[in-house]
Amino acid sequence: QQRSLRSDRLLIAQSIPLSVPVVFISLSFSRLNMPSSQQMAAVGLLVSSYAVYVEYKMKTKSETEDFVALCDIEQISASCSAVFELPEGHLLSYFGLVERHSDFDIPNALIGCVYYMYMLFFSFYFPPVLTKFACTMAFITTVFLAYQLTFVVPELCLVCWTTHVLNTLLWYNVMFRKTKSRVNKQKTA
Repeated sequence: QQRSLRSDRLLIAQSIPLSVPVVFISLSFSRLNMPSSQQMAAVGLLVSSYAVYVEYKMKTKSETEDFVALCDIEQISASCSAVFELPEGHLLSYFGLVERHSDFDIPNALIGCVYYMYMLFFSFYFPPVLTKFACTMAFITTVFLAYQLTFVVPELCLVCWTTHVLNTLLWYNVMFRKTKSRVNKQKTA
C-alpha cells in the first residue's frame, strides 16, 4: 500500500504540469470565446520548449542518472520520450531533407519553438499570406504526425497531442476567424 500511495502521488505530480495547457484551452472556450492566436502560441512555445528539454536530457543523461520526463506516465501508458526518439520525431531526416544525426537533423519540437515564436512575436510584421502559409504547413504536419501516432506507431504522447490541438486551433484562427482589426476595416469601408 505504501508503494501504491507513492505511485499515486507521482501520477498527480506528473499530471499537474501537463494539465495546464488543457485547462487553459478549456477555460478559453467558455462562453464560446476562442483563445487568441498569441495565447495559443505562448502555450505552444512552453510545451515545445519542454519537449526540447526532454530530448536534450534523454540524449545527455549519464548511465547512472535517473531522469523521468513529466510526460512519461506509466499508469496511462504515455511516453513522450519514447515518441521523441522515433524517426518521425525528426521530420527533416525522416523525409530525407537532411542526413540522420547530422547537425541539421533538428527535432520537431525545436521547429515548433521557431513556429510558435513567429506566431507570438513576428507574425504582425509580415504579410498575412506568410502567416497563413506557416499555419497551413504546421497543420499539414500535425495531420501527418497525428495519423502516425494513431495508426502507425500507436503511442500516447500528451505533449504531441497538445501541440496537435494547438496547431489545429491556430490554423482555424488564422484561416477562418475574423480578427477585430479585420472587422473594423470592413465597417469603415
